[in-house]
Amino acid sequence: MGASVSAAVPMQYQVRPMRENDVPDILGVQAVAYPPHLLESAAFYLNRLRLAPDHCWVAEPRAGGGLLGYLVSYPWDAGLPPALDAALAALPEAADHWFLHDCAVAPAAQGLGVGAALVRAAGGSAAARGLRRASLVSLASALGYWRRRGYEPAPAAPGLREKLAGYGPGACYMRRALPL
Repeated sequence: MGASVSAAVPMQYQVRPMRENDVPDILGVQAVAYPPHLLESAAFYLNRLRLAPDHCWVAEPRAGGGLLGYLVSYPWDAGLPPALDAALAALPEAADHWFLHDCAVAPAAQGLGVGAALVRAAGGSAAARGLRRASLVSLASALGYWRRRGYEPAPAAPGLREKLAGYGPGACYMRRALPL
């Protein structure tokens, strides 16, 4: 399996729940979407999929041919964001909001609405499960994208700067209300 998508990306795609056998393609999309210091392992994706299968999604062409994008999210508490590439033993029992950990779209599929479709599907699922707030860590290059979708910077909290350091300069912890 590979994450490559032909240059003529089909305009028709579907968003569906993530499966374990999607992980190799997810790693391929991730590798072209992010710099090396932000790459997470297959074990990370499998960990989140096992903990929160209802919150992990992929987009694929209806005709097949690899993934166009993916989204990993899970119920979380209102505290600090989780660390990159760190396994979790369990999700917080007092989870009160939806944490969008990662959303990436293959370069050949950018501009087709794949990211927005993934966020709608996952955010709708989170709202249907009673979560009323959303949060994420935005990379500096994506701040405008998330602001246009209603996210605003969260208030500074003790330890937040240290948590964000792993995401790179200009990373920002952001929040908004659900539903989207």
